[in-house]
Amino acid sequence: MNKFLIAASLTAILFSVRVSAQKDSIQQYVSKALDIMQHKSVNKSKINWEELSRITLNDASKAKTIKETYPVLKKALRALNDSHSKFYPAEEVRQYTLGYKATGQEFPVIEGKLLDNKYAYISLPDIGSFNKDDWNLYINTFYQKVNELQKQKPKGWIVDLRNNYGGMLYPMYAAAAPFFDRKNIVGTKDAEGNIEYFNYKSGKFYEGPAATQFFTLKEKQPSQIKAPIALLINKVTGSSAEFITAAFSGQKNVNLIGVNTQGLTSANQEYKLSDGSFLVLTTGNIIDRKGKEYRIIGEGIAPDIRIEKTDDKAKTNESYMNTAFRYIDSKL
Repeated sequence: MNKFLIAASLTAILFSVRVSAQKDSIQQYVSKALDIMQHKSVNKSKINWEELSRITLNDASKAKTIKETYPVLKKALRALNDSHSKFYPAEEVRQYTLGYKATGQEFPVIEGKLLDNKYAYISLPDIGSFNKDDWNLYINTFYQKVNELQKQKPKGWIVDLRNNYGGMLYPMYAAAAPFFDRKNIVGTKDAEGNIEYFNYKSGKFYEGPAATQFFTLKEKQPSQIKAPIALLINKVTGSSAEFITAAFSGQKNVNLIGVNTQGLTSANQEYKLSDGSFLVLTTGNIIDRKGKEYRIIGEGIAPDIRIEKTDDKAKTNESYMNTAFRYIDSKL
């Protein structure tokens, strides 16, 4: 046989093996993602997994690279019908991991000030970063501002969660911890009905009994705040910010002021796939200190005192603040 033909045949066989191995890798990648969804989704009992797997694997069979399966996995996540699960490509995950400074983004602005010489105002903004240094900076900045305000002996506090769409719960919860009155005030309920409460103490975030996140505190943690607290919420307040809202709900010295929150009242867990992408899967619903489960998508958390929204942002904000002042004054 012609040596050229032998070489060509071997090349074709090797190419065929490489393509087959790549196809197997793609199928394994998608199968692994489907397996995570099937075992961890809060809606797993509501899904026809045989049908979803068939459709998803068939769609993935057309992909030549793992990257080409991303739209397929996004489609599968939408089929879970929880409105919260997401797929983050590896490149996007790297951006989140690098953090705000490295990617040229503005760090969340935490605003703290004393109003009318007696109301301490502090904002709790969203934080969308997987970077631990960002988390530490967020918590320490928040503590610093709270400590400065505490020295001025305010009569009450206004904690602003308006326009906080969510992000990372861990640093947000740790920052807000001095305002909470006790343990086991917010957590999750999974598809089997298992409840796991979140807690924070001395730089450690707990999921159930296990400490899962550790922070480096340079600023002294503020003493527990027992003065009246007006918590400001709006329709943008969502996801992790709704966990914070639920943590305050039912606390005796707190009133929620505004409108119903966004309604993404479910818990997401990150699962890292082989290429570094994240499958961020909804694994449970928020449950509060009274055992109430927030499972209806879009319903949100209702305020104690409702604010009527107007087209004039300045007037709406004025209404929020005046209502907060009146609430605090009524408790003095």
